[in-house]
Amino acid sequence: MNRKIAALLILAATLAFEIPVYAGLVATQQTTGHIRIINGTNAGISVTPTFLEFGNVTWGATVTKQITVLNTGNCIENINATASQAALVSGFLFQGLKPGHQIVVNATYNTTVFSSPGDYSFTIDWTAMCT
Repeated sequence: MNRKIAALLILAATLAFEIPVYAGLVATQQTTGHIRIINGTNAGISVTPTFLEFGNVTWGATVTKQITVLNTGNCIENINATASQAALVSGFLFQGLKPGHQIVVNATYNTTVFSSPGDYSFTIDWTAMCT
């Protein structure tokens, strides 16, 4: 056998043993996971408090209470609120509430709308629509 060929075989054999040593210095790790893909078309909201008590208010005054609206759906929603009385600020619209996020709405009751003191009830209708 030729010395050059023998040297080449020895050199190749030496390199072949060095590769596993280099590979031993590399660590690997595997990550597992899970995803549930939904179509994102289910609107839902949770409004608190469910009963809004303004209490005793002097006639002619304006009073404000806070309402929290949480997006419980799985889509970005436009939230709309309409009150049954003109005394309560009506026509509220919030666009782009993301799932799991909430907003705080100021409900302002203006008693000057009424001509006299009295006991008054109202409703607020909330609507959530996927965008």
